[in-house]
Amino acid sequence: MSYDRTTSRSSRTKGEHPDCDQNSEQALGHDRVTVLDARDCAVLPGSTGLAPGFVGQLSATSELAVLAKDSVATYRALSETGPAAAFCQVGCLEIATTPARLEQAHQDVEHGQHLGIEARVLDTAEAVALAPALVNAERALGALHIPSDGAADPVALTHALIDAAEKSGALFRFNTPVLALETERGRVVGVRAGKDGKLLRADQVVLATGIWGPILAANAGVQLPMVDVQHPYLFTAELPELDDTPIDAPIVRYPDQAVYTRRHGRRYGLGSYAHAPLPLAPSPTLASAELPFRETDFGTAIAEATALVPAFREAPRGHRLNGVFALTPDEIPLAGPATEVAGLWFAEASWVTHAGGVGRQLANMLLETGNLLVDPERLAPGRFVTWSDDKIRETALGHYQGIYDAH
Repeated sequence: MSYDRTTSRSSRTKGEHPDCDQNSEQALGHDRVTVLDARDCAVLPGSTGLAPGFVGQLSATSELAVLAKDSVATYRALSETGPAAAFCQVGCLEIATTPARLEQAHQDVEHGQHLGIEARVLDTAEAVALAPALVNAERALGALHIPSDGAADPVALTHALIDAAEKSGALFRFNTPVLALETERGRVVGVRAGKDGKLLRADQVVLATGIWGPILAANAGVQLPMVDVQHPYLFTAELPELDDTPIDAPIVRYPDQAVYTRRHGRRYGLGSYAHAPLPLAPSPTLASAELPFRETDFGTAIAEATALVPAFREAPRGHRLNGVFALTPDEIPLAGPATEVAGLWFAEASWVTHAGGVGRQLANMLLETGNLLVDPERLAPGRFVTWSDDKIRETALGHYQGIYDAH
């Protein structure tokens, strides 16, 4: 799975959290919503702006599958009314390179049926025909095909969501960084924001600041159980045989090798989890989720991945990313109220894969509709309250490669 996250670097203050429910007869919402964002409207320096965009629904964790399915429905609706490139439902191929993985693929078909996700097992020739530049015909024994998965353009998707929210009355204030959360007698009353640190009052504050989340949360005395990690993604140079079509073949994943790959217009992209996790301590001075790329940091992962994927064997190399995203100890997002501070809510550690579902879940909780997608306890930010920092860190990092299968 790619390091798609629904977070941006911005801090958000809200009277209540809106829900752009494109799939219901009546959209949820609140008539007094202000979104504060540290960035410029045209810039996405957080994990979202770097995300390769894979939206995969089949998961070993049922809550993640439900959130991903809802996200797909939301993204499809947005792409129908906004930019078509916001979400392309091209499907996904999970390549089996061992008999055990091929057997797992058959089990995943049954698992998908229970979750309401269509999937089937293809033979090698069928898989190669769907994505000849990305499927290694010499290694593939077959593939799991999930046709309803897709690829999101995080930038286009973000702007589509902003447009939909603004049309519903939400007010966005860009270039307005939140400096601190303001609390009184155990309740959040607003935030200090902007260059002058002016107090902006709010009945409810939703913190959705991605890898910077723990910094602001700590300011209010709340421990966010998440760990920031670095992750490599690289592109080929632009290739003469490709045009500007964003993507025209399934995203291809190699679960046993922890590699994933897709087309990006005139380039191909590739990421790998087959390296030791590289944690990063968040800092208020960190301006971007993209760090310098040092191939030696990732051991042999890059060389092995490029040798595995046909399109990368001979193609000249292009841009390389070292992106940072957040992990939790159980690989599930943090969405819900803080137990320590009344009125403070979180939408953290959520991938683009699950962002639509997390937004709907949080909106329904804030507006007390009772229409929840999953048990709120499974997403509760305080579910690790008895854990030490060391245990949170060690457990989350231990899942770094494991999230490839769990997601």
